[in-house]
Amino acid sequence: MGVGKEIRLARLLNEKSGRLLAITMDHPITRGVLPGLEDIRGVLEKVCAGGPDAVTLQKGIARNWFQPYAGKVALIMKSTTYSIPYHPYYDTPVADVEEAVILGADAISVGMIVGGPEQAAQLTQLGKISKEADKLGMPLVAHIYPKGPMVTDSSDADRIAYAVRAGAELGVDIIKTIWSGSADTFQHVIDSCPAKVCLAGGAGGNELIDYLQLTRDGLDIGLAGVTFGRSVWGDAYPTAVVLALKALIHDDLSVDEAMAVYQAHAK
Repeated sequence: MGVGKEIRLARLLNEKSGRLLAITMDHPITRGVLPGLEDIRGVLEKVCAGGPDAVTLQKGIARNWFQPYAGKVALIMKSTTYSIPYHPYYDTPVADVEEAVILGADAISVGMIVGGPEQAAQLTQLGKISKEADKLGMPLVAHIYPKGPMVTDSSDADRIAYAVRAGAELGVDIIKTIWSGSADTFQHVIDSCPAKVCLAGGAGGNELIDYLQLTRDGLDIGLAGVTFGRSVWGDAYPTAVVLALKALIHDDLSVDEAMAVYQAHAK
């Protein structure tokens, strides 16, 4: 690993725990302008006030509104996007590693959907981004989900294990993927991947405590962190959610203790 990538990874991963708490805020292209993201400047301020390790943004939002948080929160620049319902199985390239460097990002992020005819083109794109990221000393984060039209059960642990291993085979440093339904089955996913595995939160449940329990269950079997979105900025108190997740991920507190942190700051 080159020194540039080592330096950026050190800024990205928490010094105390070695884990990652990243908040994804790139949803408007993929799913529309969801409640909580209408005022991007306001919600970005609330999220960053909690002190996450990183936020994931598309380049336009990063260029125009991230600057106040530089040096306080790491920036992961998203370089692809899918879109529901227009192209749900293909994460198309919209940026490159050079742009991430220019923006001062600490990592570049690529999305990939496996399990469909679109997979081949996305694997090709991921391989190219991996080469460029290594050349310029940029950590590579990938959001890899087995959600293609050929996959009948996207929560199947074998399908998820294939997805994360594909990323590791192509040089991804940190892989975000979906939960398989239980700690026992997700252990297979973690064991199958030599890269760091983080958890997406889209299917975590309807209540904050569901996401906290999901996080705790994952951490107990070796999860490297989480990259949550809607469960954070969709909450009435995003700063409090970030603080609760930090308590779990970096201080190894229990779910009840993390919930108490949330309640203390939900104001």
